Amino acid sequence: MNVPKLRFKEFTDEWKQTPLKNIIYSNIIEAPKPTTDYIRLGIRSHCKGTFHELVKIENILSADKMYIVPKNNLILNITFAWEQAIAITDDNDEGKYISNRFPTFAFKDNQLPTFYKYIIPQKRLKYDLNVASPGGAGRNRVLNKKLFLSIPVNIPLLKEQEKIAKFLTTVDKKITNLENIITSLENQKKGLLQQIFSQKLRFKDKNGNNYPNWEKKKLEDIAIFLDNKRKPLEQSERIHGKYPYYGASGIIDYINDYIFDEELVLLSEDGANIIDRNYPICFIATGKYWVNNHAHVLKVKSQYVNKFICESLEQLNYTKYNTGTAQPKLNQDVCRKIILSIPCLEEQTKIANFLSTFDRKLENQKAQLEHWKQIKKGLLQQMFV
Repeated sequence: MNVPKLRFKEFTDEWKQTPLKNIIYSNIIEAPKPTTDYIRLGIRSHCKGTFHELVKIENILSADKMYIVPKNNLILNITFAWEQAIAITDDNDEGKYISNRFPTFAFKDNQLPTFYKYIIPQKRLKYDLNVASPGGAGRNRVLNKKLFLSIPVNIPLLKEQEKIAKFLTTVDKKITNLENIITSLENQKKGLLQQIFSQKLRFKDKNGNNYPNWEKKKLEDIAIFLDNKRKPLEQSERIHGKYPYYGASGIIDYINDYIFDEELVLLSEDGANIIDRNYPICFIATGKYWVNNHAHVLKVKSQYVNKFICESLEQLNYTKYNTGTAQPKLNQDVCRKIILSIPCLEEQTKIANFLSTFDRKLENQKAQLEHWKQIKKGLLQQMFV
């Protein structure tokens, strides 16, 4: 039978396979060109939904036709449909301008637009959008509208669409709520770090007194470099195992052997992230692990705290320390001369403990988010034909 593996028990009818032309129809609402700055609606690729972009009036193309988008419509990017550049518009998209590169379709009365939001990520649809976009690569692959409308989809009756959409929308709300909590916590931590390392926020001793002023120290006086012990392994040389294999961006693999068996601080040695800073540049490695030659290995001396030193290094702007040409690089000689402001051991410990508690809370939320994303992934695999 043409039915999903996981289903609400009150539904027993088979799902019907039907082409998109029986579900949607062209809904182009042409609009006069804007005469002021405006918000343009677009969609890029990989089921990432819509985006809004402010367009200055001087950038409006004279040859462009402009359309107005209603909510609960299906839109797609004709040059990147093969990458699943397709979405269902919502309240935030309604009334926005869109160019003629983004065909718009309304749903027929017996169809629920929200249900089709969960059809979009399906691998089968990606395959069919590829087939419906003949040509070469990239922008040479333009969607054929006739082929697009002939794509078959498996759908239930409206009442089952409603039940599925309501259930999955609840899951999405849980995911969105967790994402918002994580963003809020990350922003809180960013603000706290700025106050701590600018020394606007200070911890006090057990008697309520201020600790001594922070002192400036070179990194070579704070930590011993163990770079001579690290060893790179080509991917072909690695045997899969349980031990983390670290590179410039953190753990990049798991292998069957280790070099280090203690808590150490790792600092990226090379890579664009040294300048771009899209993810952490410094991290703490614990347990048994291997490190390649793309991260400096630092053994922090006893009068300093790993967590504090790692967070201190994370706060720096490394542009002035960059010694690379083809790509950014932090060589050891330069790293040794990096200056950090350091409080006494007791205040370091308090700061480290405070930030660790905050990090545990953040990691707990991230774990919950990943859990719910996996739940949704499993549901999408089982609730659709």
